[in-house]
Amino acid sequence: MNRHQGLLDAAAAGDLERLKHLEGKCQNADVFRNICELVKDKEGQTALHCAATAGKTQICKYLVEKLKVEMNPKTGEGDTPLLLAVMVEQLPTANYLIRQGADVKASDFKGMTALHYAAERGHKKLMQLLISQGADVEADSDHGTPLQRAASHGEKEAVRILLDHKSNPNFASPLLMTPVMLSIVARSFECLDTLLKQIELVISGSSFLNEMSAGADPNLVSCGITPLAFTASASESEIDYMKFLLKAGADPNVVGTAGMTPLECAALAGNVEAVMILLPVTSRIPSIPDWSFHGIMSHINSEEAKEQREFKEKENFLLAKQRGGDAFKKNDYLSAMVCYTEAICLCPGDATMLSNRSLCWARLNEGKRALSDAQACVHLRPDWPKAHYRGVAWRLLGKYSMASEAFSHALRLDPENKEIQKALKEAVKADNIKAFHGL
Repeated sequence: MNRHQGLLDAAAAGDLERLKHLEGKCQNADVFRNICELVKDKEGQTALHCAATAGKTQICKYLVEKLKVEMNPKTGEGDTPLLLAVMVEQLPTANYLIRQGADVKASDFKGMTALHYAAERGHKKLMQLLISQGADVEADSDHGTPLQRAASHGEKEAVRILLDHKSNPNFASPLLMTPVMLSIVARSFECLDTLLKQIELVISGSSFLNEMSAGADPNLVSCGITPLAFTASASESEIDYMKFLLKAGADPNVVGTAGMTPLECAALAGNVEAVMILLPVTSRIPSIPDWSFHGIMSHINSEEAKEQREFKEKENFLLAKQRGGDAFKKNDYLSAMVCYTEAICLCPGDATMLSNRSLCWARLNEGKRALSDAQACVHLRPDWPKAHYRGVAWRLLGKYSMASEAFSHALRLDPENKEIQKALKEAVKADNIKAFHGL
């Protein structure tokens, strides 16, 4: 076993004597500090990463206070020692690193911070400490905000802590459900109650009008549907959640992206109990001639209603596509991405919309999301040259050889395309430079 692997093994095992012995073999402490910072395993973990993951706080103390190693080095996945300590729930070690000044805002390559991981695991004291040291309660990631993570795992107290620190319950990452919807998916009445409580107080006529902005909006559309429509179109086991939402002020007349009310969603799903509950509280829909239970169930399954739904979905799809294109032309890539997401919800198999959204992600420097959409696009249309523009995403991620491969494939499909030719030349050049410098 070489001495470098021995260094990492000693850190992970908490063998302080072994580390001191290795230090003694070096010219001075500065040399050993450099070794501790430079030596990494195949995942890119340093001695501090290894000690943090194993919960060896005394080793962390030796490395941080005596040797003064860098506290926030990142692995190949972007993990810092603090992130790893929180992920594997080594809480005393995480507490120590935070109090020693570890970067609480640091995120991995998925955008997840220590607060995200603490929130989804319900570690209340750690969350409080992270927030007190400046952790961002609104930090977004591939998996949402800390509030979305807490709600999706049914962690009621974590949800409460985040709301107390002004986390916005109505914010949702464009590709994910709102905290309200995630609470329902997690089957957590407690989280749902915590999110909706202040809104319920407002609706009931209490004196908490100034708190309205603090509560979650029960009518907010996410992923093309309202929470009420989501529960109505699910199995009858979700009826209690539907009743809860109605009591909290959910409006049964709010339509989703497809232009359907919760009542129509329930009828289409064959959820008889939901239809019976929603019918008395839903405003009459002019396109349904017989406003009765049997009339609604008969109409919703008719060919006429099916044609109307298809026409409305196509109309909404084209509108979303146009709004996305208009926003993109104005360099408003975030708005364009949201519009393209709406279009994808209406037509998940549209490769053009996935390609357009991939380009928006790229312009927003969201390499992994750009790549995800680009790869989905290739799966749908492998012979479409534009689908292989995933090279843009690979280039953004610094994977120039993969970018070159993608652009080469695109060029074989469209040999005269000057844009692809230029992109390929630039990717090959960047890859050569990277190889020359040994990166």
